[in-house]
Amino acid sequence: MNTESIAMLAEQWKSICAGYSTTDLNDTFQFIQAHSLVLVDEFYKNIMREKEASYFLSDNLVQNRLKATLNQWLVDCFNVPFQQNFEEMSKKQLVVGTVHARIGIPSWLIMRGVREIENKVFHLQSFKVQKNSFVIINYIIQVLGFASEIMCRSYEVNVEKSNDIKHTYRLFSAMQDVAVQKDKQRGSLLDWENELMFKVFSDKVDFKHPLLSKSEFGLWFIHKAAYAFTGSEQVDVIIERIYEIDQLNENVLACVEKDKTIQLIQHIREKNREIQHLVDQIFQVAEYIDSGNDSLTQLLNRRYLNTIISREINFSRKNDVPLSLLAIDADYFKRINDKYGHAGGDLALQFIGEVLLESVRGSDYAFRVGGEEFLLLLVDRDLTRAQEIAENIRKRVQETSIRTATGNNFNFTVSIGCALYDGHPDYQRFLDAVDSALYAAKNNGRNNVYVGK
Repeated sequence: MNTESIAMLAEQWKSICAGYSTTDLNDTFQFIQAHSLVLVDEFYKNIMREKEASYFLSDNLVQNRLKATLNQWLVDCFNVPFQQNFEEMSKKQLVVGTVHARIGIPSWLIMRGVREIENKVFHLQSFKVQKNSFVIINYIIQVLGFASEIMCRSYEVNVEKSNDIKHTYRLFSAMQDVAVQKDKQRGSLLDWENELMFKVFSDKVDFKHPLLSKSEFGLWFIHKAAYAFTGSEQVDVIIERIYEIDQLNENVLACVEKDKTIQLIQHIREKNREIQHLVDQIFQVAEYIDSGNDSLTQLLNRRYLNTIISREINFSRKNDVPLSLLAIDADYFKRINDKYGHAGGDLALQFIGEVLLESVRGSDYAFRVGGEEFLLLLVDRDLTRAQEIAENIRKRVQETSIRTATGNNFNFTVSIGCALYDGHPDYQRFLDAVDSALYAAKNNGRNNVYVGK
């Protein structure tokens, strides 16, 4: 929202306050200060009863973080006429609305909580013998309503923008590198099946075999293809078959009768063939679109970063699986450009892109987010595995010489920050955590991996 619009909102807030006497404003502020904690408790007590709230709000999050934040918000809103910081507070409401949109909290849930605060205000004022009780109630409702209105302005804009990006990302990811993914994932599915058959018929005892949903193919389909082809009738069927095969796989591992095992294997093969057929149908409608790629490295660019991380966070929260993020930055990159020219710098960046792609599974996401900085989103990977991947990337870059077109060779290094998703619904917190880890890696002398706390 531009400066002119913020100034307009500030004037409206100022106009609301101007309708009340200094005594009314002061009495209201004292009332809010005296009862803010009670009002905050009322807000969360009631919205936590809503089924939708449990996805965004945990008791731990509310008690340790959000109650204090809401309490400060209440006090600040009614301190405005004394501080005369109408523009500053208008901007803060816009930021709150943006955060709510980013997390995906429904606006009605916030309004539900505000309604409970207003109801509690009526209740508390009913015990007071105060000539201006009605005026205080009216002022509180005016301010809470206006602050919520400002939040809704930025909320709607950001939700609409996010939905547009999600839609274009679905189109992009559905059509990205179709031929390569089709052959690669078909091969991955067959490899999983053949490995299972080999273990069964080699008469190994108490052998292990991963679930199809945790295999290269399963992770790719669940985390990428299913979203890319949202709305396709084949998607739900494929996911259903994947989990049916998981159950059959478990039955195979537990089975001691040879004939029964062979029968189970046959069922798995039949379902796999059905999956292959359905995947072929999906890919028949796809073509390549490069609008979401970085032209130099062919990694994803920033355009869909927030959409992808937000979606993977939702998956992680819903299914209780780990999610890790690496931030990779080329050390002293300006020196490379200065000594070997931008062509040399481009070779270094392209090499980082190649290393990242070689280090990930089909379900992971590699981004070039700008300049010499990259991000690697590792789905279903805990911090130990993420750290191992980061260290392998660091070593590979350090040990490889880059040869320029003029015959010069040079080596360079990267610093890597590593962060594990902590369960907070706001993806910006996840991005900030890995940025802090990268900053620490740089401060620790570069050419190292730093794991964020």
